[in-house]
Amino acid sequence: MHPYYESRKRARKNWRHSEKGKAWDKAYSHRDYVKAKAHDYYIRKKIREAGNENLHAVNAERFVNYEERRRNKT
Repeated sequence: MHPYYESRKRARKNWRHSEKGKAWDKAYSHRDYVKAKAHDYYIRKKIREAGNENLHAVNAERFVNYEERRRNKT
C-alpha cells in the first residue's frame, strides 16, 4: 500500500465527521443523479429480497410435496 494510506484515511474520516464534511454529504445527497442512483439501488434491493422470500416459499413447498410424494410411492 501507499505509505500515506493510513494517514489519508484518517484525514478523510475526520473531514467527513466535521461540519464541512456533513454539509457536503447533505448537499451531495440532494443531487438529482444521486437520488436516482439511490432509488435504483432501493428498487434492486427490494426485488432481490422479494425473490429470496419467494425462493424460500417455493423450496418449503417442494419439501412438503416431496414428503407427500415419498409417502405415496411407498
